[in-house]
Amino acid sequence: MAVYGKIKTTAVILEPTTPASVPAGSIFNDSTNSSAFTNKTTGGSVDQVGATSSADYLIKYKKNMTGTTIPAYKRVALKTDGTIVLADSDNPTAMLDIGMSLDAIDPSAFGRILLNGASAPGALTGLGFATGDSIFLSKTPGALTNSSLGFDPNTDTIMRVGIADCATNVASSAATDLIMTVEVYSSPGGA
Repeated sequence: MAVYGKIKTTAVILEPTTPASVPAGSIFNDSTNSSAFTNKTTGGSVDQVGATSSADYLIKYKKNMTGTTIPAYKRVALKTDGTIVLADSDNPTAMLDIGMSLDAIDPSAFGRILLNGASAPGALTGLGFATGDSIFLSKTPGALTNSSLGFDPNTDTIMRVGIADCATNVASSAATDLIMTVEVYSSPGGA
């Protein structure tokens, strides 16, 4: 017969750590995934607890550092430091529209943004892209690039596949996520 221990407490504090530093069969806050509550199975696979729903791919928590409240249901733009501002078609620092605020977002607070396209969390981790970079399909099969230089519109499909962004609930110039927004600039043969 198995014997189980009982713990009664008001809180358990888990310091964020990396998946490589915890043993199989443990739960932890994953410092490589926005400190998400995570399970490392006895087989060694790492899965976020409370598996992400499809809605989570369309909503990110972004930080308002404008000094004023961003109202609900307003278009917002991504800045290179990972924060947001109200989107504005004639302001160079507010043109990169990524979606709409779902709630009023107070100054220095994070709030929910309904994205223009799905977010691929971690898709850009370690690739050296900066928040706000336009990400293109690369000439290297399966790869991504942040430059369309060297492409020939007569022979190459030039396609922006998204915008580089930091993780949800993070304001950083280092990009880890890809907000997917496909835009074809040229396609030989009209494909």
